Amino acid sequence: MARTSPGDKKQRILDAAVVEIARRGFHLTTVAMIARRAGVADGTIYLYFKNKEEVLVSLFDRALGRFIEEGRDRLAGFAGAEAKLRDIVERHLTLVGQDRDLAIITQVELRHSLHFMEELSRAQVGRYLEIIAEVLAEGRDEGIFRAGLDPVLGAKAIFGILDEMATDWVLSRRNTRLEGKAREVADLILGGVARCPRPEN
Repeated sequence: MARTSPGDKKQRILDAAVVEIARRGFHLTTVAMIARRAGVADGTIYLYFKNKEEVLVSLFDRALGRFIEEGRDRLAGFAGAEAKLRDIVERHLTLVGQDRDLAIITQVELRHSLHFMEELSRAQVGRYLEIIAEVLAEGRDEGIFRAGLDPVLGAKAIFGILDEMATDWVLSRRNTRLEGKAREVADLILGGVARCPRPEN
């Protein structure tokens, strides 16, 4: 009989954690519940994770890490900062909207951990902000975004808009497609960073 690889077991644990934590909340979910859904012994989880919080952090790192790596590859295929910024908005809202359980974890459950918010999220979120800032700087240098635009500040503002859209969608429990708002949100953001035409004399 074929053995289950360590990678498969870890993946099953993470997949099970998404479902259990989304349904019950982080504090009411036990390691035993995650293990039962994953089809592994309770002790097996501790072979991969120090504690339940590390499982939660791994879910975030896996989701955002994959998003960042795939996003960089995608952006390389777009010409111009406007097209790249539109893709960032569309991809962010689409990926969040594809998995409500995971969205509950990234938008709600993780926010209860002060340690995570202060330390553990900085590296991954920082990488994402760098990508957005690079696109804003590119657009500024192209002359299509405002000359005085601060790419770092702009990246934080854009992330804040997308993050709030995702959180509102999760908390509202509306049966709507989050990605359906992507074009409108992108238009709003681009309107804010676009170079203002000079007034005619």
